[in-house]
Amino acid sequence: MSNYYDPRWYEDGERHSWSSFSTESISDSGSDPQAAASPPLDAPSAPADQPAPPGCRIAVRRAVTVTALLILAFIAGWFSHQFFSSGSFPASSQSQKYAQLFQQAWTLVDQKYVDRKAINYQKMAYSAIQAMLDTLGDKGHTRFLTPDQVQAFNQSLSPTLVGIGVYIQQDPTTKQVVISDTVPGAPAEKAGLKPGDILLSVNGQSVQGKDLETISSLLRGPEGTSVSVTVRRPSTNQTLTFHLKRAKITVPNVILHYIPEVHIAHIQIVQFADGVSDQLRSSIEQAKKLGAKAIILDLRGNPGGLVEEAINTVSEFQASGTVFLEQDSSGRRTPYQVTGHVVDGKIPLVVLVDNGTASAAEIVSGAFQDNHRAIIIGTRTYGTGTVLEQFPLSDGSELLLGTAEWLTPDGHFIRQNGIQPNIVVSLKAGQSPLTPATENRDHMTYQQILQSGDSQLIRALQYLQGQH
Repeated sequence: MSNYYDPRWYEDGERHSWSSFSTESISDSGSDPQAAASPPLDAPSAPADQPAPPGCRIAVRRAVTVTALLILAFIAGWFSHQFFSSGSFPASSQSQKYAQLFQQAWTLVDQKYVDRKAINYQKMAYSAIQAMLDTLGDKGHTRFLTPDQVQAFNQSLSPTLVGIGVYIQQDPTTKQVVISDTVPGAPAEKAGLKPGDILLSVNGQSVQGKDLETISSLLRGPEGTSVSVTVRRPSTNQTLTFHLKRAKITVPNVILHYIPEVHIAHIQIVQFADGVSDQLRSSIEQAKKLGAKAIILDLRGNPGGLVEEAINTVSEFQASGTVFLEQDSSGRRTPYQVTGHVVDGKIPLVVLVDNGTASAAEIVSGAFQDNHRAIIIGTRTYGTGTVLEQFPLSDGSELLLGTAEWLTPDGHFIRQNGIQPNIVVSLKAGQSPLTPATENRDHMTYQQILQSGDSQLIRALQYLQGQH
């Protein structure tokens, strides 16, 4: 089985629709009309209008297949005269024709361009590869990673990250970068950074006009190193500078808040990192011991992660059924079933989604919806349905290439379509989702949650109460 993961949502890992993490992760709302979220902020970013995503996150399989070797040979061949004598392609193939055209252009620049100092072969190669992938139209999914981005990508699904511990999001219109949350106990929270702070600069370097990946790279760094972060705090209109030391942070990917007044558990899955389904199982069992009669599973801003964790998550709430279909380039579809390791297949369940919900989070949402196991509330999800494979290139860079697509159990394509909620509820402009972490930190009561302005969470509570 292939996996997909969208690294743009992490710096060292964060959330799409409404946050990015600086340990961290980031969220790039490049395509989302509201914003993108990601795991802690020293991480990648998420999507926007086609919400960009959020990004986006399921682990990529590293098996080097014959296809991978052919792709590597093709890419390497572009930049090698040996390519044309290799016999890799039939003489009449379109592939060889246009590869030769590219080689022609490369050679002319290499041999004839007047300003020799301006020629940067690595930049030329990287830009050409990215431009080639852009023509495929697999926006936010298929992509090229530099060696540094590969390292961040491979770290992003680890439960332990190095950074300051913030989630960030970027407004797709204004491009303002906002701290949507902080990781409990991380340097950012201890220093006094707060949700809602607008990020202005890192180490004196303005973040204006920069994308979330770039901002994440500024926040990242070795453990124990110093970083200064300047923010504007809208509530007081103050400009504040915080001096922090990067630290190793254990990022909670499953967070529970129990609401005793209504016997409902609010459980958030930040991303589908390794071991998340085990954490979720523990949270479900804990919630039931506390007296929970219903569960709100919050996948807002969740950029995805490991597809196996998505299967296991669905399996904990339903004893039978298909989780998703995988379709290859020939149109052949392979169904993937639940594991049979159910925790509670009958407890009332609502799933919250938004434009930052992507990839593995969409698999889970689509499975619950098509199997009539849960009601989906929120806004249409990002639409990440490409199965990415990870293909290493010769200098440590990599291609993330879409090699198959995911469909819901009923055969609906996730890519570009997303998951349409059963009940559509939008947040007001500027309103961030309320998280269990915030509810726990502020010891919020049921009435305080109702007054929070999180219309999606409030609608979920109302729906579940109406079911009792």
